[in-house]
Amino acid sequence: MRNNTIRNISIFAALAVLVGGGLLYRSGFFGGEQELETAAAPAKPGGPGGMGGSGGPGGPGGAPLSVSALKIKTDILRDEISVNGSTASPEEVLVSAEVAGKITRILFSEGNYVNKGALLVQLDDEELQAQRKRLLVRKELTQRIAERLKNLYDREGVSLQEYEIARAEADQVLAEITLIDVQISKRSIRAPFSGLLGLKMVSEGSYVSPGMAIVKLVSTNPIHLSFTVPERYNTVVQKGTVVRFRMDGSDKTYTASVLAREPQIDPATRTLRVKASAPNSDGRILPGAFAAVSVGLKDYDRTIMIPTEAVIPEEGAQKVFVYRNGMAESVKIETGIRKNTEIQVLHGLQEGDTLITSGVMLIRPGAPVKIESLRD
Repeated sequence: MRNNTIRNISIFAALAVLVGGGLLYRSGFFGGEQELETAAAPAKPGGPGGMGGSGGPGGPGGAPLSVSALKIKTDILRDEISVNGSTASPEEVLVSAEVAGKITRILFSEGNYVNKGALLVQLDDEELQAQRKRLLVRKELTQRIAERLKNLYDREGVSLQEYEIARAEADQVLAEITLIDVQISKRSIRAPFSGLLGLKMVSEGSYVSPGMAIVKLVSTNPIHLSFTVPERYNTVVQKGTVVRFRMDGSDKTYTASVLAREPQIDPATRTLRVKASAPNSDGRILPGAFAAVSVGLKDYDRTIMIPTEAVIPEEGAQKVFVYRNGMAESVKIETGIRKNTEIQVLHGLQEGDTLITSGVMLIRPGAPVKIESLRD
């Protein structure tokens, strides 16, 4: 019993010491937390936290806010619509044989450019050549007989009927030679127009039948561009209208001139189909490729375009901040055409103004600002 009493007294004494020490520390008796807080955060002129009476950067009388700015300039604006299109060859054909025969020579290389009339494939024509030689012999004979009988007829040595029979036989041989020449020419397969050849589909020694494909030939210069425009723009696109287009994966811009358009609107899509032509002397534009087409609607001279992030919507209107005499001044603007990252300003800004483009949501009218970077 005595031991329990002594243990309880010891516990109460220890608790009293801990509580008393904590109170003395909080009161600053030992130079504790209060001194540390005071040392860590010394008071600054102008109110708590040194913010002064303005409430922080961006407010009147506060520290200047660092911003980026843009010097306003005028430029030409092209109002346009963007539509999808595809390139196409003006002419393309699967070169084939008109007659049956065995290929004796292939005279083209795959992927090469050939001119109109170039010999591509030669079929076996030995039999026809032999027939032609035989006919040439007959031609000489029948011509001489006809000439001899003509002289005799003039001297009344033979009848008119005998002379006409000889003349007809000579003419018949000439007609047979012409027929053989046509048949021989069909054994020489030539390029019907200038263009690029594809991959060959036959080999030397192959037997081809009429209409059997040998190689594809595609014309690539000029290149055609096919696209559609919405119905409401049908009056804008006429024959001769110049459009611009880019190929997928390339930043280069090409121009094309409208050749023709369909005579009616497609009732299913409410669009008008248009075909344009573009020069392609280097052959970089391949038929069948996707093209992003820009059709110009109207050009604006001396217009102002600004970044969209500089515009602040406000109660049904829009405003921007401009830099004037070290301060940010709020200016209401009227906007027009919107591009990807820019918007047209119709009223409110003038050439030479300095537009603030960063930190606009932190700025208040009349706030001091400091321009860190200025773009022309």
